[in-house]
Amino acid sequence: MKNNNLETEVKRIGGYLKEVVTFFDSSGKPVSHTINPLMVELRLRDITQIFIGALLIASPLCFTEEVWNLSITLKRLNIFYLLLCSFITVTCFVYFNFYRFKLKGHLIEFIKRITATYFITASSVILILFLIDKLPIFSSPLIAFKRIVIIGFPAIFGATITDSLK
Repeated sequence: MKNNNLETEVKRIGGYLKEVVTFFDSSGKPVSHTINPLMVELRLRDITQIFIGALLIASPLCFTEEVWNLSITLKRLNIFYLLLCSFITVTCFVYFNFYRFKLKGHLIEFIKRITATYFITASSVILILFLIDKLPIFSSPLIAFKRIVIIGFPAIFGATITDSLK
């Protein structure tokens, strides 16, 4: 994209996509460059950051009896609302922080990032609950699912925030 005072182009630098902005003076000569990370690809580093962010939030919650009891008493409709609220919030955050003005041509990566964030967060919650023997997947699958959603609700936000750190 070229403007009178600046030119924006996407380049792969060190294996990562970067947005290179070149600023020009009034005569058209380049004055300076700015390199911004273009976070439209899901890389191993991003997956690791998502996992660590989810673990940071999920770990203390998995050990609380309040969450275990809440998973027994909370209605299914409330679980649905938690899922819906987190999906809308996370999708908006990822869109506005990573893909705004760049969604065209990167829609598959956008969907992959949202899906991966949920899958990795759920996996981290499942791992912790399994390790502390609080995941009754065979005896009470609904309670297990509720625990995953309740703990995953704040954990998904931690995962998304750490994914945005570069």
